[in-house]
Order: sequence, then structure tokens, then C-alpha cells
Amino acid sequence: MFTQGDASALTDADSESLLGVLANEKERRAKATAKLEKAAMSRKAKRDLRCPACHSPLRLDGRRADGVQRYRCPSCGRRFSDASATSLSGSKPTPDRIKSIVAMVLLGSPDWAVAWVCRVDAKTAQFWRDRCLDAAVAWSREPKLSGHVWIDEMRFAPTRASGFVDGVWETYVGRISRDAYMEVAFDSSGHGFCEVYPKLGMPLGRSVERCLGGRVAEGSKPAHDGALRHSAAIKKLSLGDDWVKYAPGDREHKAKMSPMNNLCSYLRFSFERHRGIKFAKLAAYGDLFMYQHSHVRKYGLEATIGCLFSRVCGTKKSHSFRDGFRKTSTW
Repeated sequence: MFTQGDASALTDADSESLLGVLANEKERRAKATAKLEKAAMSRKAKRDLRCPACHSPLRLDGRRADGVQRYRCPSCGRRFSDASATSLSGSKPTPDRIKSIVAMVLLGSPDWAVAWVCRVDAKTAQFWRDRCLDAAVAWSREPKLSGHVWIDEMRFAPTRASGFVDGVWETYVGRISRDAYMEVAFDSSGHGFCEVYPKLGMPLGRSVERCLGGRVAEGSKPAHDGALRHSAAIKKLSLGDDWVKYAPGDREHKAKMSPMNNLCSYLRFSFERHRGIKFAKLAAYGDLFMYQHSHVRKYGLEATIGCLFSRVCGTKKSHSFRDGFRKTSTW
């Protein structure tokens, strides 16, 4: 046992050397423990244990030297571990640090603040932010909306670039004739989704029908503002209809549409705090804000962070927004 007397007998150089050795050993043990923790979290977060290449059911194939479970695909012969094809595969931050990054992302912190507080680089902060977006998108696509459903559109003014003027890329030049619209839909149980229409301008009834088709269960009763595009889509989908036209001071409209108005106000407030969001990420950020709005009110902030962290552990490692900055003819 190393005693106080032994420590007093060491020189300053020996003490520095010993501290360095102890710090390296502590880091090595922490990495080994983190590998097992990440493997356990990945195994728990995976919905279906299948081969990432051919989607065949995997078989157990012993354990690695560090204790992580291995699997083998009987069809293609490839071998995987618990963390394979997930965001935790090859990740260096510890689970506690990843959870801190997820918490700061959920609280609306920018990448530079996440990188500074959590002691990671900006690319790592952006990587885990995109994994949070992936988890929110997966959450929005899980159930069909049922029962009492609210639908409406949110409008976004697009960035119309004119080119370089005196070395600066000028935007918002000229009259913007058409805006971008995002469909917002949620039900009384708290599930919902956001979907951005690819074409600019007010969506038509067939566009709303394509957006809601397959995502709203039969027998549901959407509440809306009585717009023709909503009525046409609801009629085509054979859903119930609970519309009320807006009129200043109308108590019926306020009572029926207050959940939607409150959510849209929260979404606009959240988007204001995240200036500069790319068009390709508008719907993903909308899903993240809706996830936060729904879960924090029901379970509290701490439980929401833990739930999102467990979902992030099961997301894919691939970058879903690789072409997010590519300009298209519709934008």
C-alpha cells in the first residue's frame, strides 16, 4: 500500500511522473468501462437485432477481448458487435459526456458552446446534434396519429440569394413572391410530426393529402381552420371533420385551436433561437422541438433528456443530412 511517508520521500519530478502514470491508467480504465457501457446501451436501444448489410437475424459469436458481445450473420458471414452501425460505433466521448452534449443540444445551445462546455471539437458537437435530429425524426414516424388530431401550416420566408456584391453574398434581395410551408400535425396523446413541402407557395389539397396520407389513422377527427385545402384532403382521406373558421374574438375557434396555436408559438420561438437552419433540416428541427414540447410537459426536463439520450444511442452512424446545403430548383 502506498502511504503518506512514501509520497513524502518522492521528489517533485518523481511525483509529476507518478501523477502522469496514474492519469494514463485512469483514462485507460475509463475507456475500457465506456466500451462496455456503450455496447450495453446500443444493445438496449436497438429495436431489431439484424445484419446492417443484408438484414438477416444475427447469431451470437462469442465475446471480444474487452468483453463486448460479438455477432455473426449466417447469410453474408459478416461479424458485428453491439455498437456496430450505431452512433456509438467508434465514438470516443464517454456516455456521460455524450449525455451532456445531448442535454445542451436539447436546451438550444449552439455548437461552439457545446464544444467548449463538453470539451469536444465543433465537428463532434455537430455530429451528435444530427444524431438528436435523427432520433426526433424516428420518433415522429413511429405511430400513426389517432383520435383528436390538429393540423395546420407554418410559413417560412426563404433565403433568396442574388450573388456576390462587393465580396459579400447578398440575400433577401427583391420581392419574395412565395414562401416555404411546413405542415404541423399532432394528436391528443402528444405524438406528432412536421413535414416541409418541397415546392414553395401555399400547398394545395392534394399536397396536404399526400402529407397526411398514411400518417393519420382511420376514424381520426382532425381539427383545422376550415381552409379549402384541409377540407379537400380530409374528404379524400375519409376522415372526420372538426373545423372552425377564424374570426376575431371567436371563443369557439380559440377553444378548439388553442393547442395548435400554443404549439406553433413554441415552434416559432424555438426556430428564432436557431437562426440559420438549413432548408433540408427544417422538418427535423420541427420534430425535435415538438418532441421537447410534448415530453417536457408530461415527464419533465431530466426524464426527457434521458429518453432522448437512449434514442440517440440507437441511431445510425451515417450522416442523414450530407446534402443539406445543396441548392435545388425548388428552393
